[in-house]
Amino acid sequence: MSLLDQFGRPIRAADVRALREERAGPTLAGVRPVISGHPADGLTPGRLAAIHRAAAGNDGLAYLELAEDIEERDLHYGGVLNTRRRAVAQLPITVEAASDDAEHVKHADFVRDWIKSGVLEGALFDILDGIGKGFSVMEVMWLTEPRAFVPERLEFRPQRWFEVLPEDGQTLTFREGGERIPLSPHKFVVHRHPQKSGILLRSGLARVASWAWMYKAFTLRDWAVFVQNYGAPLRLGRYGPESSEAERDVLWKAVANIAGDCAAIVPRGMEIEFIEAADKGAGSDLFERRADWLDRQISKVVLGQTTTTDAVSGGHAVAREHRLVQE
Repeated sequence: MSLLDQFGRPIRAADVRALREERAGPTLAGVRPVISGHPADGLTPGRLAAIHRAAAGNDGLAYLELAEDIEERDLHYGGVLNTRRRAVAQLPITVEAASDDAEHVKHADFVRDWIKSGVLEGALFDILDGIGKGFSVMEVMWLTEPRAFVPERLEFRPQRWFEVLPEDGQTLTFREGGERIPLSPHKFVVHRHPQKSGILLRSGLARVASWAWMYKAFTLRDWAVFVQNYGAPLRLGRYGPESSEAERDVLWKAVANIAGDCAAIVPRGMEIEFIEAADKGAGSDLFERRADWLDRQISKVVLGQTTTTDAVSGGHAVAREHRLVQE
């Protein structure tokens, strides 16, 4: 009896030897580096749109790096995404025989024994990384013993190491020496997560969540500036017409270095009127309300509901209904 791949094709003897070899591991100075870029730094709406357009054209490197960035930088997105991944990873794994035939029962027992090793259970969280990015790739490291070939390890491979063929927008390849190498069918487990119908690089949750994350980042930055300067006096320095440029520089340094950002210098005799908002309390809450609203939208797209992550009014019945949505 020969070993078959996922498509039912016999695996050749040469391929069996390759089962033990690492095919898509990291390279120190090559096409699969461990260190990645950080496109989230200083992200603007124009640059984010360009990243999404590039991904739609099968150039997904910046998008996949961004998807990893926002998981690390946004507490709420990282939390709800991990909630979804861990909820699935903890589900019980069952194996049913194809029939009551003795050979089929023997096959099922063989798979159950392998599942007890914990290899699959330990890899499920990494496999579910495809929820955010649209796909995940695990390389199978096989244990080849007489009469028993089983996966000994499932090694996570970062999505940015792979490319999608432009011909169909679906077929994954990995980079090797400047070429696109097809994935060996017996060496990789590929999980595809279709958040929406279409090409692979447009199917991850991060594509939707990145917009909310960016606008929330703007809000949090403005909020931090507001909090830093809240209650601090405005420093206003005045200089006369006889002052030199050097003296004005000294005056500016004096008012700017006292505390915070609220400082200015003007010529003596110039009038500046500071008009305060009528309701400063409501204005200060604006940052929190906007950040919370964006968090709720992220909860909806990741979990399909909000009650399990955000406390809202409505009582026990609403909470139970939202829990059913999550399940």
